Parts: sequence; C-alpha cells; structure tokens
Amino acid sequence: MCSIASIGIKAPVKFATRGKNTPDRVYTNIKHAYRATPLPHLGQSDQLSMFLVPAHTPLRKQTKPTTHTITTTLPAEALPQLQDCFACTDWRVFEQQDLEAHTETVLSYIRTCVENVTVTKQIRIFPNRKPWMTSEVQTLIRARNVAFKSGNSNLYRTARTSLRKGIHQAKRVYRRKIEDLFHNNSPRKMWKEIQTLSNYRGHTLSNTGSSRTQAEELNNFFAHFETTAHPLLQPPHNVSTPSPPSPMLQEHEVRRTLRAVNPRKAAGPDGIPGIVVRECASELAGILTKSFNLSRSHASVPSCLKSATVVPIPKTSSIDSLNDYRPVALTPVNSVWSHSSPTTSKPVSLPASTPFSLPAGETDQQRMPSP
Repeated sequence: MCSIASIGIKAPVKFATRGKNTPDRVYTNIKHAYRATPLPHLGQSDQLSMFLVPAHTPLRKQTKPTTHTITTTLPAEALPQLQDCFACTDWRVFEQQDLEAHTETVLSYIRTCVENVTVTKQIRIFPNRKPWMTSEVQTLIRARNVAFKSGNSNLYRTARTSLRKGIHQAKRVYRRKIEDLFHNNSPRKMWKEIQTLSNYRGHTLSNTGSSRTQAEELNNFFAHFETTAHPLLQPPHNVSTPSPPSPMLQEHEVRRTLRAVNPRKAAGPDGIPGIVVRECASELAGILTKSFNLSRSHASVPSCLKSATVVPIPKTSSIDSLNDYRPVALTPVNSVWSHSSPTTSKPVSLPASTPFSLPAGETDQQRMPSP
C-alpha cells in the first residue's frame, strides 16, 4: 500500500490529541491549507480539541491596494468652454518670427487651457476588485456590515437580501454593457472589457535592471537604425539644386485637416488630445495656419513637433533581447501637417537643406530596417 503523502494528501494535525497518539485525523489535498491549534478537553473527554484555522491569506491582504492618478476624459461641458476660450483669445500676442518660440508658446497656451478644464483624480485599486463592482454595491456591503455588527437579525437578513439583489443587478448591467459594445460595432472596447473580466494581464515588461538603464538601452537600440549610414542615403556632394518655394497653406485647408483628426488619438509630448484639435478646429485653424506657414518659410520643423513618446511593445510572449520589442511612437497631434499637404494629401516636398535624398521609386519605410 502506498502512503498518503505519495498521492499528495496532507495532514495538518502534527500533535498528539490523546496521550501520545493522534487518533483523529484531518486530511486535505492542499499544502498548508489549514493551521491546527490544540485546545483544552471538552468536559470529561480524554481527547484534546482542535481548532483548524484556514492558512490561506486573502488576495486583498496579499497585495496592498495601488493608488493611481488618472486624467478623466473631457466632460461634455469642457469642449464648449475651450471653444469660447480660443475664440476670445487674441492670437496676435503670439506672433513672432522666431519659429521655435512661436510654436512652443502657442502649444503651451493650448495645453494650459486643456489642463484647466481637465479633471484629475486619484483612485485606489484593490487586487480583488470585480469589474461589475459599483458604488451602489459598495454602499450595500457597508450596510450589511453595519447590520451584522448591530446584532439585529431582522435588519441583517434584510441587508443581505438587498446586497444579493444589488449584486445580481450590477452583473446584469455589466453583461448588458458588453453586449451593447458588440452590437454597436465597438470591438476595441468590447475586448478591453472582456480582458478586464477575465483578469487578462497581457505581456509584462521584464525588469532586468533599473528603469532608467533599460530605457536608455531601448533608446540607443531604436535610434541606431537612424544613425547607421546607408550607401544610398549618403548626402549628395556638391549638389546645389534650387528648390521651388513651398506653397503656403490656406486656413480652410488646415481646418479641414484638423477636423479629420481621430478623436481617440492620445495626447503626445505636447499634451494636446486629438478630440480638442478636432472639436476646436475652427478656433485653432487661424493661429495654426500661421505657425505652419512660418515653418515652411523657414524650411524647418520646430523641435517640439519632432519629438515623440516611444512605447516598447513586446512582439512575443517571452522577451530574450531588445529586438523582441516593437517601438510605437506617440507623436504630437499637430505634427500631422508636416507629413502631408491638406490640399493634395501627398507628402510635401522637402526643402533643399534636406541632409539626404532617397533614390527614385523607393521609400524610407523600405530602406529602414525593421526592429
């Protein structure tokens, strides 16, 4: 016969309960599931009493709640406030010939106005929090606990019934929410809710070192594709070809381009979300047109519009090297004008000061190696 230990059965009672013997046995298939504590005899019994305490630590006690500072979406009344603010602004005070100062001042003013109407709050997230948990259910839980401590059985029974009905109602509302996302053709939000419901964590970045060191390694790795010299991308020698003057943009063209911005576009390094640019296109078209034309006249793009926030996304489930990350760049919303012309929706011709030129029939996406 095989022993119980060989088949994975555990005996939490390790002490004698009658003399030097242990006639009473408790078995479980979970290691360290219970903690046995000896208690005095009951009456004239010759055996000790045992108190089995579950040794499992609840998830809420295993991990402390985390506090996150989130920026809520712009409320419904915020966009009209921004439109009125931009419409009443005297944009002439921002006009100057210094391209960098002009662009940075305009974007800083827009960002400040957005921050004034954006609500920022701190929330606590518990590890065992269910996605259907609402403030109403939490109120019912507190009412149940108060009724239990009061000792009133009728009040406690009523509070338990109300809590059970509230949980069922919250689950129905959450289920209906996911079903409506499916019927409204919103797969992105639907899968996000399903991942939250199934506790799907996705890929996690490996912390092999400090965050600063890892960020610097990723930065150097992604940037070496830009710095590596390619024979076909070498700057031409002694080539002086006069370039035609860049066409000036019209205000209605810029307005049409701003209204085509994706409202779900996240804010880049400039801190201006896409919904603000789209909804306030009429108010911002004038000053942005002047900024774009000033940049074209200088044949230069401001440095604040050339910056990007790069987020490394794992390509595979296991990360073995830096090449297993895919860089996703989050660029400023207002940098869309530097990639295409609102009139033709084609790439804008680069000025004569461009440091390199591509051969005909090939694009930079084809020449630049993929990380």
